[in-house]
Amino acid sequence: MTYRRLRSAISTRVAIEAIQPDAREQRALHLVARERGQRLAAAQDEVAAAQKVHAEAVALVPEAEAALAAAKARLAEIEAEIEAEIGAATLAA
Repeated sequence: MTYRRLRSAISTRVAIEAIQPDAREQRALHLVARERGQRLAAAQDEVAAAQKVHAEAVALVPEAEAALAAAKARLAEIEAEIEAEIGAATLAA
């Protein structure tokens, strides 16, 4: 710890000790409440962001289902083509 930081820490400690015990307790309660408020706001922001991502994902479900159905239809067409060729080749042989 640098000398300047040490002096600052000591000055802070002296200033805290100079405050009346009741005022110190009130200040501590205020700081705890402020920190909780900040954590609450951060958690609310996190929930809002997650809800937005969730809503966007849910909106994409119909598009994904349609794309999957189209891919399955293409696959079925190709499989039918292959089976027809194999059947024709078997008959020709």
